Amino acid sequence: MSCRIHVAVAVVFNSKGQVLWAQRPQGKPYANYWEFPGGKVEANESIWQALVRELKEELDLDILEGGPWFVIDHDYEHAKVRLHLYRVWKFSGNPRALEQQRFTWSSLSDSILTPILPATLPILPLFNQPQLMRITHFEAMSITHALNLFETDKEKAQWRGLRIYFREKNLSAQQLVATYQATWNWCTNHDVPLVVNSVTALLLLQAGFPLQVNTTLHLTQDHLMNTPSQLSRFKVIGASVHRPEHLAVAHAKQLTYALLGAVKATPSHPDQEGLGWTGFYEMLHGKTQLPVFAVGGLSFDDLVHAQGYGAHGIAMMRGHSSIV
Repeated sequence: MSCRIHVAVAVVFNSKGQVLWAQRPQGKPYANYWEFPGGKVEANESIWQALVRELKEELDLDILEGGPWFVIDHDYEHAKVRLHLYRVWKFSGNPRALEQQRFTWSSLSDSILTPILPATLPILPLFNQPQLMRITHFEAMSITHALNLFETDKEKAQWRGLRIYFREKNLSAQQLVATYQATWNWCTNHDVPLVVNSVTALLLLQAGFPLQVNTTLHLTQDHLMNTPSQLSRFKVIGASVHRPEHLAVAHAKQLTYALLGAVKATPSHPDQEGLGWTGFYEMLHGKTQLPVFAVGGLSFDDLVHAQGYGAHGIAMMRGHSSIV
């Protein structure tokens, strides 16, 4: 089997949440296809160094700040590649077509650009998912308080996107059904995606609540390894993991994301020592093939820091924010 060519890929964001696309120039395979800028990693060069060099050579951009995202393997007719995806959020200069290629700023969900490179097109849904996840905690607050918190989250999230994670394990059956229905109604009315913890879903079913077949689930790590038959009719998009091998299982099951932590000490898991950001990074870097959310004692203000260590975004239960 031939060795994979390592390719550094930059997803460059501007202040509006748009990303920089470039069109492959004539004379290269897949000429005129749209892609994210980057290129082959040379010998004795880090991924970041390759990104900095390639974006300067191709588009005259000076890359200043960013972080690793995840990796993707793709087999072309002419080469087998491993794409090292990095998110870039700080740069200087304005892009210039130094290789006579076209470029544009566009949304990740914009379908106007065509054709898109075959390695890129299938992973756009992974890029274009919310970066902020609010974990519900109705045990400690009223429905009114929680819905007000959702409103604040949505306003602050802006283009980053918000997902609500309904995770309740200690409520009475009546409380569980009432809080789920209120959360589902709010998410539906505000066009915010909702995902339900797999244990919570079982409790709702036990309470006699008819979960809709289009309910999306987030699996606990135990349920990731052995999913109960009662949940087989629902769509699973995410899972909690604590070890690199479980990240591989989540990828093999074609999940959209994983949740990894706890990064910091948290009251929810008082017996669990925090990974710390270095530990979080070491579990992800160059290994994970899907976006990963950091969780555990975090707030909105940790978002950029988390992304610098490889997180797609953050999940939080108690955290608030000062950013807008």
